[in-house]
Amino acid sequence: MSKFRKKRGIMSLDLTPLIDVVFLLIIFFMVTTTFNRYGKIDIDLPSANLETPENHDRPLEVIIDKNQNYFISENGKTIPVDFESIDQYLKGATEVTVSGDKDLKYQTIMDTVTKIKKNGITNLGINFYE
Repeated sequence: MSKFRKKRGIMSLDLTPLIDVVFLLIIFFMVTTTFNRYGKIDIDLPSANLETPENHDRPLEVIIDKNQNYFISENGKTIPVDFESIDQYLKGATEVTVSGDKDLKYQTIMDTVTKIKKNGITNLGINFYE
């Protein structure tokens, strides 16, 4: 016997016949399968309610100048108002923006925001201008 062994080559598996077998199996299952053409599934769909909401989006802007004068801006019109009469304009509004002068006291802005929140408006923005 020889002292040195021959190294064996790397064994590999030929996948070509495997692909043919898989292809034949696919064809077999497609031919032997029965398709139910008349089967159906009943689905209970909810009915749609096409009523329009009563509240239309009505954005409103409360403007406060440096002299603590209040203005309501709605649909492009600016109206001077008192602090106490702001509640009348907040009815039916869904979105309110408070715009104030940058030199305005913070308490004035917070009083206005509190009044708006008490009227049930949750969509609120705050802007400051110079």
